[in-house]
Amino acid sequence: AESGPITVKVTSAYNTDQSDPPMRKHCFQYTIRITNNSPSDTVQLLSRRFEIQTVGSSMKDVVQGEGVTGRQPVLAPGEVFEYTSTAPLSVRPIGTTIIAARMRGEYKYVTLTPGQESANEEQVKSGGDASATMGMFHFVFPEEQRVKPIRSTGDDDDDDDDDDETTISTTSTTVMDAETTTEPTPTSTTTPTTPSPATTLPGDTDMTSGDLTVSPPNDSSDTLTTPYLRVQVTSTYRPERSDPKMDKHCFAYSVRITNTATPENSGSAGGEAPSIQLVSRRFEIQTIGSDTKDIVQGPGVTGRQPLLKPGESFEYTSTAPLSVRPMREKTGVVARMEGEYSFVVLDGDSTSSDDPMKAKMGMFHFVLPEE
Repeated sequence: AESGPITVKVTSAYNTDQSDPPMRKHCFQYTIRITNNSPSDTVQLLSRRFEIQTVGSSMKDVVQGEGVTGRQPVLAPGEVFEYTSTAPLSVRPIGTTIIAARMRGEYKYVTLTPGQESANEEQVKSGGDASATMGMFHFVFPEEQRVKPIRSTGDDDDDDDDDDETTISTTSTTVMDAETTTEPTPTSTTTPTTPSPATTLPGDTDMTSGDLTVSPPNDSSDTLTTPYLRVQVTSTYRPERSDPKMDKHCFAYSVRITNTATPENSGSAGGEAPSIQLVSRRFEIQTIGSDTKDIVQGPGVTGRQPLLKPGESFEYTSTAPLSVRPMREKTGVVARMEGEYSFVVLDGDSTSSDDPMKAKMGMFHFVLPEE
């Protein structure tokens, strides 16, 4: 028997084409099917909130934003909305599990009154009057990427990288499904047990309108946080992973973080420049036409918390798969991003302070190539 009006079903699969196992980059795709089981009520999906935790991590990343794939679909009784998205993960397989990550979430929606075509401004601002749970599911490594049982030896764990030479011939591996049917739950009665950090912010008005105030828009940035860190970012369009007809545009961005501390600029009492350790990141991303920014935050960087001695750099590349409709008539920009890294200054083997410091990642844009 049905226990509620909204059913959320999820399937996931490993995406071989967009994965790079030697670099610990494993991409999964997941398909979500949302069904309105109500015999009489029309609903509109307004927002989403996902929690994802990679294996080995002590924290969950939270992704939240308006709508679904850039839309806020209206579902009449019996109608279904289905979409597919990707989850590019930086994670290393471990021998105790075949799981790469765990994900769960919820969709906020509003029930429309008879004759109402879409949610009004007040309903949108309220975030909806009910939520539909997306049940917990897992991203599971395919057989070829799982750590094989090994003899008990003194080999260094880092040798695993050299052994990972398998070429995956399958394009996907079907894994666990999650299906959840929920009763409408008024948001006013929901009491979180612990406060959650904000996962959306008001957007920049020039990005909402498409009339950018930055001219020409920069697709890179270089920011120095005196006296410790320099953060450099460059971005490039990935046409092989994009599908413009479906308003899907993928970008790669490379980040280089350098410890610029010297005895002079850091005021080190011991006469030596300090080492630092990155502990977390926080990014703000706004797609063109949207009036809010999504916030992505979590521990470390690509699953690590690198330690940087004076003069050392840490560099990584990540992807930003965007579902956005460009405003070509106004700008080639499809998204704007900025953020910050939290780090601690080390004094020997311990931190010199319990309060992390901040290093800014300067604002940059994801810009489409000229047609």
